[in-house]
Amino acid sequence: MNRFIEHLVEPRRLLLYWQARESKNCSRYRVGQLVKRDGQVVLQYDLDGSEMAEAREMGFQGYPAFPLKQAEHSHQVMDAFMRRLPPRSRRDFSRYLELRAIPAAAEVSDFALLGYSGAKLPNDGFELVHPFDEPPEAFEMLLEVAGFRHDHESEAAAGELREGSTVQFVAEPGNPFDSEAIRMENAGRKLGYVPRGHLDMLHRMLGQGARLEGVIFRINGTDNRPLVYVLTRISQEHRSLPSHALRMQA
Repeated sequence: MNRFIEHLVEPRRLLLYWQARESKNCSRYRVGQLVKRDGQVVLQYDLDGSEMAEAREMGFQGYPAFPLKQAEHSHQVMDAFMRRLPPRSRRDFSRYLELRAIPAAAEVSDFALLGYSGAKLPNDGFELVHPFDEPPEAFEMLLEVAGFRHDHESEAAAGELREGSTVQFVAEPGNPFDSEAIRMENAGRKLGYVPRGHLDMLHRMLGQGARLEGVIFRINGTDNRPLVYVLTRISQEHRSLPSHALRMQA
């Protein structure tokens, strides 16, 4: 598989997730979305959604400057979220792209960059997710392994992993926390899980007979909190695969 993302997909919308850091399981909730409309980007809160209700119970108060009392915001939404990314004028911006598996010379819009990067900051719990509503037959994305070394459950240690080694995806319908969970493995050892925000899309693609391939792209973080990123390719070339074939060998 190529070292970087080859097929950049321009999104029509981006899903907004919020992580409750006080939660025992560091739960993530979908609280809204950014939508392109009439030449601007609009923030829409999912005020009636079940995940929003749970998020509010966990202390969610809305994205800064966009109060929850209003379901939709259109004033300077893009400006607010672009402040989560470094400016393109930075001398090391090409390196920022490459660390997110985006070729330095790629033509990527600001809106797409928000989705591909996740636009995460260290302490506020927000993340944007590209839903790939209209994907091509093959495309790539970078996934951060969720739960790596969390509560010492992962079987693989960061020092034993190698960039470029293959990753397998294994469905866990019997998972007591989430029946949609997809485990990520390397050489038969558990790494962690696909982040929750990407599960709907991956299950949709797998239901259409898609194939998942993954390689370890980057390992960083700290000794106490190592981070593992997997460059993942989703291809629909094998349409004859049954929809229940959720274990895909890279």
